[in-house]
Amino acid sequence: MLVQKAFKVTLIPSRNQFVLINKTIGCARFVYNRFLARCKELYDSEQKTLNFFGCSRELTQLKKEIEWLKEVDKFALQNALKNLETAYKNFFADLKKPSSKRRFGFPQFKRKHSFKQSYKTNFTNGNIQVRENYLKLPKLSWVRYHKSQEIKGTIVNVTVTRTKNRQIHC
Repeated sequence: MLVQKAFKVTLIPSRNQFVLINKTIGCARFVYNRFLARCKELYDSEQKTLNFFGCSRELTQLKKEIEWLKEVDKFALQNALKNLETAYKNFFADLKKPSSKRRFGFPQFKRKHSFKQSYKTNFTNGNIQVRENYLKLPKLSWVRYHKSQEIKGTIVNVTVTRTKNRQIHC
């Protein structure tokens, strides 16, 4: 049996890394909101939904038009689309339940000034590594972190979270 374990650490990014983390969070929010609006528009006009693969194809085209989307981690943008698809699936699956047992509402737009903002990146070809008190992340390179515990095992993905008080966790 495979056991998955989560580790939470506080990152200590340099100024450039902090700026790139903020850009990545902003781009992930932009992609989520843009495709949520696109999905709402498509559903209102044609009663159809756009799945992850359709959104992903459009995202590839969008990155050619909007230059600053290329600056950030591609997995963060792809995961924003996966999160949107999950939110849509949960909403439509929940509609089949009685109203007293519903848990999910219609997907909401992400706000810039919410308390906690994050993006998720995936492990591929050694792009995420741990060495002493440094964590290697896509596009960020090596980022220092407070080492409160030993990180063991294989890293599958990393969620980088920024809170209102500007602390960044992983």
